[in-house]
Amino acid sequence: MNSNVNIALSGFIRANNGLRLIQDRNCIVRHTRSGSSATTGVKLISGGGSGHEPAHIGYVGRGMLHGAVCGDVFAAPSATAILDCLRTVATDPGGDSVLFVVNNYTGDRLNFGLAMERARSLYGYCRVRMLLNDDDCSIEDSMVARSVGKRGLAGSVLLIKVLGAMAELGFSLDELYEYGDGLLRKGHMATFGFTFEMTDGDKLRNVELGKGLHGEPGVYKMDECDGFESIVWFMMERMVKKVPEFAEVVVLVNNLGGTSEIVVGVFLDVLTKLLETRYRIRRIYCGTYFSSLSQVGLSVTLLNLAYNEQLLVYLDHEVQVASKLFGSGQSFHLEPSDRVKFDTIVEVETRPNPDLFKIKLQESSTSLVNNTLHHIAQVLQTSRDLLNAFDRECGDGDTGNTIANGATALLAALATASIDLLHPAKMLQDISTILQLSIGGTSGAIYSLFFQAASKAFQTSTTNRVTAVTLNHWLTALAAGNDAIVQYALTELGDRTMLDPLRQGEFRLRTAVQQGLPAMDCVEIFAAACGEAAKDTQHMRPRSGRATYSASAGDGSVDYRFPDPGAHAVSIWARSLFEAFTIFFNK
Repeated sequence: MNSNVNIALSGFIRANNGLRLIQDRNCIVRHTRSGSSATTGVKLISGGGSGHEPAHIGYVGRGMLHGAVCGDVFAAPSATAILDCLRTVATDPGGDSVLFVVNNYTGDRLNFGLAMERARSLYGYCRVRMLLNDDDCSIEDSMVARSVGKRGLAGSVLLIKVLGAMAELGFSLDELYEYGDGLLRKGHMATFGFTFEMTDGDKLRNVELGKGLHGEPGVYKMDECDGFESIVWFMMERMVKKVPEFAEVVVLVNNLGGTSEIVVGVFLDVLTKLLETRYRIRRIYCGTYFSSLSQVGLSVTLLNLAYNEQLLVYLDHEVQVASKLFGSGQSFHLEPSDRVKFDTIVEVETRPNPDLFKIKLQESSTSLVNNTLHHIAQVLQTSRDLLNAFDRECGDGDTGNTIANGATALLAALATASIDLLHPAKMLQDISTILQLSIGGTSGAIYSLFFQAASKAFQTSTTNRVTAVTLNHWLTALAAGNDAIVQYALTELGDRTMLDPLRQGEFRLRTAVQQGLPAMDCVEIFAAACGEAAKDTQHMRPRSGRATYSASAGDGSVDYRFPDPGAHAVSIWARSLFEAFTIFFNK
């Protein structure tokens, strides 16, 4: 299935010749001519895993998106693809503004976040923001809602429609972001989805209420029910907590891909009759807006028109996109020679960001850095089986493999002198890229974000001269990396993740630096703090990531046989850092 994504995109643009396919990145972008009015204003980019068509490729065009990035089926697109999509639609780093509209799933959040950080740091895009759509109202558990986040569902289509109109009307990046964020945070949009199977007659079976778009479990299951009435009542009880009763609303009914039109009609009859007891329906959109392959199911979105009197104006704004669900009703018309446009990303030699080289190590320190990275990577390789064993307790048992893959790639880069060991900012960015490509998945994205954000500590200098590195630089880098994990992974201290040792190490290191202790003592204190905090995760309840769903209920204290594998990996490389320093200075 995944190998067919690029072929499917190729077929899509052959039928929609006003679009371009960036073939080696699976990106669909507008086909605009240089200097046209369509190239001005804020650029909107969205995307996610394939399998949700017409989202998001069907919404690329005038009045909506400038680009959509497609991952494999139900898998987030890579940060590299997202960044190259941005560079394609926004060619002026100093002048163009870009808004990422991202559905709140871990992989999408991390990879779009990483692309945004790299756009700022590597290419100088200073006006890039990311808006997270989390319109799912089915999740009420406060722990899950905070640590995993409420999911992004079909409400994102209305969000893109509104923001696309505003972008074309000339609103600024900050105005678009604040408008969209207010719509979501102030509870003016709510979506509830469910799946089911049809039986003979009007009965439904295997009903899953609050089901996610990628097969994530629902919040409530019914083996069987008579028709849709009980489902709609359940749904409205959740929705009314976000969108108040008697509000004037726009309703979007979304087919998840496999529901027959007859069944949709039956559902609409029940839905509208019951909704009218609590809301004033101003408009109904109905169709396949955001599918889940061929899943039999539906979702309902309520948009509260009380948020802003211009909402209907923005929804009525004319668009020219492949999807006809908003009544665009137009075909693209280009010159015959322009009918099909395939592109590939051509790497253009760019001038390195001079900020990467403002702060440098002493020439004599490069051997220490090289030996330290070698030692850390080798120790992590030998820890593969231990970390896998730790991960089997509440995961899929591959943490050791993924960490070892990163270590192997790091050693290969050192062997070919592919890492800048003299300039810390460039070195950390090199490591960020290596770990993203070699570790992969959520862990790779988090480590990549950590090192990418940490590099910013070495990109600011109060003078135009090259500045020497101090312990304060490394402390600032550690804090910046930790802050990035909090921002993009939605995790906090005490959640039983890799952040626990990193944050405790940061706190203890800051105290040691403020006390003016020698560098070796500071490194030893940091390593010890990471080790203690990692060990403490053995008695913590998971509050972030997949383990949250399977965590035992209780007062927050849970005993596991092993500490969190990600946290333990941090303690291993922190201890190896101190060991490498000790070996080097005791030679």
